[in-house]
Amino acid sequence: MPLNARIVKALVYWIAVVLLIGALSGCGPQSAQLPTYMRPELLYLNPQPYSRLYVEVDTIEGTEVTDQWLDELKSFLVKYCSKPDGIEIVSDEPVPISEIEGLPFGLASILCIDGPRPDIGQQPAYLHVFIYDTDLVFKQIKKNPHVSVFCPCSIFFNVDYAKRWHKFIITHETGHLLGLCKNTVHGDRAHCRNHGCLMCETPDLFSQIIALVVPPPDLHLCTDCQYEIEVSKSENIGSNLLFKGPFLIRRENGYSVASLPFCNFLIHESTEDKFDWRKALLHIKEGIKTFPKDSKKYLKSKKKGPNIWGLYLPNNKGALPMNTSEALSILTKATNDSCPVVRRNAAEGLEKLKQEQQ
Repeated sequence: MPLNARIVKALVYWIAVVLLIGALSGCGPQSAQLPTYMRPELLYLNPQPYSRLYVEVDTIEGTEVTDQWLDELKSFLVKYCSKPDGIEIVSDEPVPISEIEGLPFGLASILCIDGPRPDIGQQPAYLHVFIYDTDLVFKQIKKNPHVSVFCPCSIFFNVDYAKRWHKFIITHETGHLLGLCKNTVHGDRAHCRNHGCLMCETPDLFSQIIALVVPPPDLHLCTDCQYEIEVSKSENIGSNLLFKGPFLIRRENGYSVASLPFCNFLIHESTEDKFDWRKALLHIKEGIKTFPKDSKKYLKSKKKGPNIWGLYLPNNKGALPMNTSEALSILTKATNDSCPVVRRNAAEGLEKLKQEQQ
């Protein structure tokens, strides 16, 4: 082969490699544009109202997880989150594939959640990490790791993705949960523009090339991202956001929204104090187990499955079920909710309730 032809072939090869790495690196659009109408990162960063942070890690059977990733995660959280009573990372037993096989991705992730241990005492801030391998399960979904957009308290980490960058991916996604790059001073509301920052959308070109032959260089938050965290720590937390078990509760005028990833339901303000998160979680899981597995509607598409929603009805002794007028009131108010998923579900529920009354 002539020398010029060999040079051209080599250039084409390296360009292809670089483009491939660029396509595989970073967390992608699923982590983009986290909502600004709620600030759960303030519950993570500050010592109050939660002096502890509880991190539940669920791994699907057969998925390789190294101690280094979890050590990196804990070190990152300890460095930036003010939790005087500690940060606890609890790795649950691997979830058998048989328990979640055939379920949409979103429902499977909820089925794995246990919430803080019963003996944990006072409610901690809560974070969920769901680790899986699309070589084994969820083969129909996009591969990039991401955070839950409408309930930014969960990390979804696919290990069959940019494997040489794993220890940085998990801290990168954690940075999203800490609210980084929501502003446009040094980012695009999703990722940082500063060269070499952990919160860049992809590792820089030079780092990608070097990583082909040696381990990737260490990545850290740039000074702008670190300053952003310090500014957040000085902000007023307010009382409209709180955790109950693994649920993020958002208080609005006349109702509250209880959220997990792919799950939102409404609570009347008069019954919020009766919210039993363990019973609610058990009820949701029982419903998921009845979902028709291998549903063609979801598994032959790239959808993560249905969004669970409804009205919370307390079933403690002496508690009255929600009447129609209360339901109408909540649903009507929620049609103007700041979350588009809640607005859509409330509008559909309101229309259905009105039809039933006719």
